Amino acid sequence: MTAGIDLGRRFDNRPLLLPWPHCPHIGVGGETGSGKSSLIHTIIGGLAEDPNTAIVGVDLKLVELSPWSDRLTSLATTPGEADQLLVALRDLISTRARFLKDNGHRKWATEFGPWVLVVIDELAELQAIDADRLADVIETGEGGPAALREARNGQQVRTALLGSLSRLARFCGVTVIAATQYPSAEVIDQQIRTQLTIKIMLRVASGEQVAVCLGQGYANTISPTSIGPSERGGLWIAGLADTAKPIRGRAHWVSDHAIANRVANTSHLTPTYETVFGKDNPADAFEAY
Repeated sequence: MTAGIDLGRRFDNRPLLLPWPHCPHIGVGGETGSGKSSLIHTIIGGLAEDPNTAIVGVDLKLVELSPWSDRLTSLATTPGEADQLLVALRDLISTRARFLKDNGHRKWATEFGPWVLVVIDELAELQAIDADRLADVIETGEGGPAALREARNGQQVRTALLGSLSRLARFCGVTVIAATQYPSAEVIDQQIRTQLTIKIMLRVASGEQVAVCLGQGYANTISPTSIGPSERGGLWIAGLADTAKPIRGRAHWVSDHAIANRVANTSHLTPTYETVFGKDNPADAFEAY
């Protein structure tokens, strides 16, 4: 691995690198067709050759992360699986925090175990009420108001778990990437937003979305039209250690063929679920929930 993940180029033509490991949590916002998926594929592809990185994903749309499935330690594609994975991550962080305390360490190192990258695409879907569960209630009438309350409580617990992860995870060797094509205050909860230290904005539609993606202070200085419709992969990025202000850049574009080749060459490096979490089955971690 190099000193970071090669994300693309800055507009002054210098490499655009994300630090790794010890990378802060990352927020990615951009409308459909802006290059958000390719950006995520670039990050995953940049880490696929690292045997000290375990990658887990939440993809409730079933399309973005599935090409990487053989290089992912775990992939959640339903709300129930997402709940299980979030609880397992919470338990992992607790276990790692105890390890650090008991052994006199202040932060995680890959010599203790793999760094874990958590990729969430799409954040809006993760924080929504379980649509399949609601459809069952409407169609069958089973459960009634209690089932509706259960679905809403599940949504609230999921949001709370994600907020807890974003606050506690980094020093325990876990980095979260939360991506959305709907960067609004409703989708990116304030407690989560404040923990996304590195903020990446691709093409968006409004000043409000600029504020949510990059921070309120930049809504009046960076226009939503600063990235044109034809500039796929064009981005603003804030939170890098070497600059106090957002900088312009452009992310690499990744083809399906490139993903397939990368997976074929790196799938043997995938840490097992038991290696990362210490359990054979994600459901084991869910029993206490």
